[in-house]
Amino acid sequence: MDAAGRQAAVAAGATAGFAIAFQIAGKATRDALFLSIFDVTSLPAMIAGAASTSVLLALAAAWALTRFGPRWLVPGGFVASAVLLVAESWLLQRAAPTVAILYYLHYAGFGAVLVSGLWSIVSERFDPRTARRQLGRIAAAGSLGGVVGGLVAARVGAVLTVPTMLPLLAGFHLAAAVSVAFAGRGIAAPLSSADEAPMPSQIAARMPYLRMLILLVLLTSLSEVMLDYVFKAQAKATFVTREDLLRFFAWYWTGVGLIAFAIQSAAARSVLRRFGLARTVGSLPAATALASGGAVLLGGFIPVVAARSTEALMRAGLFRVGYEMLFAPLLPREKRATKAVIDVGVMRAGDILGAGVVRLTLLVPGALRLLLALAAIVAGSAAAVIFRLRGRYAEALEQSLAARAIGDDVAALEDEALQSAMRHTVGAADFSMEISTLATTPRASRVRGERPPSPDAHSERATVLRSRDPDRVREALASGRLSGALVEAAVPLLAWDAVAPVAVRALRQAGPEATGVLVHALLDPDEEFTTRRRIPLVLASHPSQPVADGLVAGLSDQRFEVRFRCGLALHRIRMAMPALRVDRDRILAAALREVSVDRRVWESHRLLDQQDDETWSPMFDEMLRDRANRGLQHVFTLLALILPPAPLQLAYRGLHTSDRQVRGTALEYLEATLPPEIRKALWPFLEVPASQSPALRSRDEILHDLLASEATIALDLGRLRRKSD
Repeated sequence: MDAAGRQAAVAAGATAGFAIAFQIAGKATRDALFLSIFDVTSLPAMIAGAASTSVLLALAAAWALTRFGPRWLVPGGFVASAVLLVAESWLLQRAAPTVAILYYLHYAGFGAVLVSGLWSIVSERFDPRTARRQLGRIAAAGSLGGVVGGLVAARVGAVLTVPTMLPLLAGFHLAAAVSVAFAGRGIAAPLSSADEAPMPSQIAARMPYLRMLILLVLLTSLSEVMLDYVFKAQAKATFVTREDLLRFFAWYWTGVGLIAFAIQSAAARSVLRRFGLARTVGSLPAATALASGGAVLLGGFIPVVAARSTEALMRAGLFRVGYEMLFAPLLPREKRATKAVIDVGVMRAGDILGAGVVRLTLLVPGALRLLLALAAIVAGSAAAVIFRLRGRYAEALEQSLAARAIGDDVAALEDEALQSAMRHTVGAADFSMEISTLATTPRASRVRGERPPSPDAHSERATVLRSRDPDRVREALASGRLSGALVEAAVPLLAWDAVAPVAVRALRQAGPEATGVLVHALLDPDEEFTTRRRIPLVLASHPSQPVADGLVAGLSDQRFEVRFRCGLALHRIRMAMPALRVDRDRILAAALREVSVDRRVWESHRLLDQQDDETWSPMFDEMLRDRANRGLQHVFTLLALILPPAPLQLAYRGLHTSDRQVRGTALEYLEATLPPEIRKALWPFLEVPASQSPALRSRDEILHDLLASEATIALDLGRLRRKSD
């Protein structure tokens, strides 16, 4: 990450600290102010009203973010909130009940929307991989800010009065406005006009992944509301005065923030890396279900506090870090249109639903224990949703890679020929190719009426093939179909550069009866290396199960070029005959062997031959021919035999682009898709620039000079092609 990125990360961390300080201190102030004036039975109606306000504000924020972008909108929101807080402080002494309600609505609306806006800036400022690394630190800074906010509220509750908190809260939001303005530097301008902006409902209608994410947020919010009501009802029964309530809530949220800070600092990144995104996010509903169930069985104030603390700690400590990563597959335009709606609107919809459930439950005896049981059930349902969401996440990343690769930048190119070339480069999703008729059909020997050669002619021809006269050998190879001993005589000719192209054509025309000799020679370690590395060129013209098995065996050869060309030939015949069986375990083992080598070996892989089989790889790109690491290309070619090739191709090309969003999305997709053992061994080679060539300038220099930071994969390669021309 460059200096500007590091500065943005520090500014984002500072913003998170100020914003969460407001959230914690503001929450304690909200609860103390409201419960000291109104009875706890008024809380469900207040929750519903605040949630409705938040939904409307979230919809407005989504529209504004799509039209104007978060760059200045989010800082402006923090300033507006600070101004309102100062006004509410002035009114509090004159109309306390009215201000208690207004502040409740203010906190519910502005607080969540502005925090969501901060995370929107983080997700747009950093690519998915960098965001994954920085989210833990930014969230930890937020938790530390929460500790500070809680301590401030506790101190005010001890020596001052509740109205003093409102100007202090305004100060938190003013400081956040300044720091978030620095964090947002470098974010692109709005991507569409208001008329073209997608509606959140339209995006959700075509994205099953987004619908499942909405369901997850709704269920976790619903369980939180029910658990939180029981917690506040118990607190109201235990503490009487406004200042007592403020001190309790302040110290409580301070303790939660302190422990959450410790979790995020010490464990969040390692948990995310070790257990993955789904389990990290799933820690919230799973822990909430268990803790709420325990509170049902034990009863009393302490078990309720423990259950509420568990939910709050998991939400602030682990869930928040993983939850923000769930938006990584969305394109910036989609993210701007939906994130505030989901973060605030859907969450507040859960509050409305929860408030309704609470009011109905209060009509029956034992309402508090029943609410705890319902919270456990709903949280368990949310945990089940997460396991279904895991598969959708990889699918959404695939769609994001494809959309980024053929995005608006390609359409903006003025050169129509270049547009066509770029669309072809990134749009060939099936990668299907056919073996040519020349490669599979014998020549004149199949013509009606031609007599088969005599035994004497065979013997004489074999003698010529073993001679050292290149003209006579080429003539003998081209004089008719090879069979039997002639095939055996022709195979060694693959190592003779002067006649190798003709030998390849002749052996391709020999038909399936030549494959046994060819496979045997391929797997014979005593056979000439040059012969073995050219045999796959011939075998690819004879797709069959024995040939595929032989090529898979060739992936274990000691010489890299033999393995490389076996992989290309395998992909070629697999595309020609999809029904061919390829042993997944053997392919994975071959890929694992390739990535288990020393870096010096990895970087030393070269091809001695420049053959037409390079275009058989789904990873082939003309502009990457001399720049891409051959080992990386080989590994991706192998993986394309057992994984969907289209997104792998996009990810491979994304690794070679200068667009940090595309490269980050590519890495995120690979991390979510590759088998764990392959991912662990391959990752050290991907954390550095994927394209290195000692004969050229460094990749950073090339990308700095030639590629724009916001180009798509196609546009990057197009510019590089024009520069090379």
